[in-house]
Amino acid sequence: MTEQPTAAPLADVTIGWVGLGRMGTAMATRLVESGADVAVWNRTAAKADPLLDLGAELLPDLIDAAGRDVVFSMVLDDAALDALHDPEHGLLAGDGASRRMSVWIDGSTVSSTAAQRAADAAAAAGVAFVSAPISGNPGVVAAGNAIFAISGDERGLGVAEAICLAIGRAVHRVGGSTEANVIKLCTNALLAVTMQSVAEIAVLADKAGVSRAALMSFINDSAVGSPFTRYKTANVVTLDFPPTFTPEGQRKDIRLALELAHELETPMPVLNTTEVAFSRLVSGGLGEGRDFAALVLEVARDAGHTLEPEELS
Repeated sequence: MTEQPTAAPLADVTIGWVGLGRMGTAMATRLVESGADVAVWNRTAAKADPLLDLGAELLPDLIDAAGRDVVFSMVLDDAALDALHDPEHGLLAGDGASRRMSVWIDGSTVSSTAAQRAADAAAAAGVAFVSAPISGNPGVVAAGNAIFAISGDERGLGVAEAICLAIGRAVHRVGGSTEANVIKLCTNALLAVTMQSVAEIAVLADKAGVSRAALMSFINDSAVGSPFTRYKTANVVTLDFPPTFTPEGQRKDIRLALELAHELETPMPVLNTTEVAFSRLVSGGLGEGRDFAALVLEVARDAGHTLEPEELS
């Protein structure tokens, strides 16, 4: 169910933020600007400088994040999440004598298996673990329009909700385990196949002599138009692809969804085809340094067709 709640205030909660990639930085910025007490850690410490300018504190080591009431992590993949609960060097290392952390929230897009490993490690240390994957790109986050799915230990859901609402506009409580991770993978799978479809019809229309700007304007005003098609219209029309989400990142999420599908004996022929398309985009070089909407270039190449930039209508 969707919660637009009166979440618990954060005035008396100290937060340790772990992970400052594009999304992590955008999210942590929103949290600091909300007035929350935030200290940050990242492997490359220089990435924390913009947050420090806003008033965040720098944590010298990962283990120092466990000295805060709550830790929120935002990391790249399963391996990076596993490293955060490494028994010797992770957040839960040591005898816990100096550990203040009672809740660990993870917003990363990872497999439900990796999230469960983190939850089990946290539970063994007496820490409540909450999965809180986010939907939105850095621009959406900066505008305050991102949404979250959260699931996990009941003891941590209230504070997780409050933190997520300081960053985005809505929180969906979806269960008591790793359900939020499944929802995020399903959502990103739909995102990927939608982008594949948009790329294909854009090339088809262009090859038939129809303006891509006119096509996307009509689609965006139709029943199948969506915030996503509107977000990607500029990419498809102008052929400018400043990265909000990389092809490599999208392919990683597709593969996680397919791994889950294989585990659960769920055929996903459309998503399998889309994985091949993104792999070709990555391996062929057309996606390098670009947003995943550059898939339209791969589709055009397959069609033996050259796209030219257009102006937005």
